[in-house]
Amino acid sequence: MEIARDRRAGAKRIGELLVAAGVIRQEVLLEALQIAKKSSTPVGRVLLTIGELSERDLLAAIEIQSMLRENLISNEFGIRALSVCITGKVPLEEAFRRLGFKPPAEREVVATGELGEILISAGVITPPILEECLRQSEDNNLPLGRCLVLARAVSSNLLTSALTAQVLVRDGKITYEQAVAGLQAAHRKQQTIEQSLSETGAMRVKVDERYVKVGDLLTKAGLLSESDKVSAIEKGLVENIPVGQVFVQLGLISPSVLEETLKLQRLVGEGQITSLQAAEVLRQANARGVPVDVITNERSYKTQEVEALNRLLILVRKAELIGPTELQRAEIISRDLKMTLGEVILSKDMIPQKLIEATGQAKKLMDDGIVTEKHAIKILSFCRRSGVAFSEALKSVPPDHDVEDYDEPEEPEEESKSDFLGGIFGMFNKKK
Repeated sequence: MEIARDRRAGAKRIGELLVAAGVIRQEVLLEALQIAKKSSTPVGRVLLTIGELSERDLLAAIEIQSMLRENLISNEFGIRALSVCITGKVPLEEAFRRLGFKPPAEREVVATGELGEILISAGVITPPILEECLRQSEDNNLPLGRCLVLARAVSSNLLTSALTAQVLVRDGKITYEQAVAGLQAAHRKQQTIEQSLSETGAMRVKVDERYVKVGDLLTKAGLLSESDKVSAIEKGLVENIPVGQVFVQLGLISPSVLEETLKLQRLVGEGQITSLQAAEVLRQANARGVPVDVITNERSYKTQEVEALNRLLILVRKAELIGPTELQRAEIISRDLKMTLGEVILSKDMIPQKLIEATGQAKKLMDDGIVTEKHAIKILSFCRRSGVAFSEALKSVPPDHDVEDYDEPEEPEEESKSDFLGGIFGMFNKKK
């Protein structure tokens, strides 16, 4: 029978299936593979992002791949069914019907069974524990993973690793055997599945991956609890639908929040911001009730403006334009969000624009040899304390005065003021 042929050839990868089915071109797949490798993103998701596939097409390809792995259909039949489904724009079940094949009605593709199986295979739980938790899951209408955590059979972190392993196997990034070995190591070493797979060479994990999961963005932004995220991931695996849609179905987030989160996910993928920055943008946008574009526009200062402030940081510190506590907070944010200190100061409005401009003017006079660093610091300190413009502070702070004299500055004698300013303007004239 045609369906039973070439099963020994092994299941194809998503990209290979789509090329063989005539859905995408080989050169498009090669381009997508390069992007997938650089961003540690499943190739199917890359094809979805660049507009070569629809969500329905990708789900159909994943379903075909799953059936091939379970030896329910042959490679040849799977490719034909996928072609009919996508090019004919019909459901996969209709494509099967047109080709004269009906999948087993009771085929077990639910992630509940797969989750229990992989945890038992990894030696994390025993069959009696699984049986009891399955019963609780059915009686209380709760996901199996939540019941396992409530029964303290697995930790929340280990459950996340197990679900991640399922996704990686489903997307063809690792084999089932690698998933089991990785889960065993994750359990033994109390680390993530990604770390375990990286150590064994089963999967390369970049230090700064240009990919972030929707659920992780939402939890980092404080819009979703860890337990709700894990339950939604499990439900998504069971029903074979994107986890973002599950969040909306369960009423955990609104469709608009999902749309904004996906927008930030793309920005991370393009390398425009880090995942931590994206989470902070999402948190601020939600708190203020504005689109993420408003926050990102506020944060996207011109490169030269940020670089200019970074060059002024020595003066900023020495003139104490930012208090020690605020400066420490800025340094922590800079480190955590992988931003420069100047970018943090600008984005958080830690220094009034008037003071930033004054610091730039002071630096220029220093570079031109008109004032010393010590004098510039006194002028800037006076600007901060009195709130006057740089030009006014320059008149009031001759070089031989101490900073302490300027809590309530006295008017300098006319002669000394004019001699001092005359010297400065004379030097300006010489420069010309």
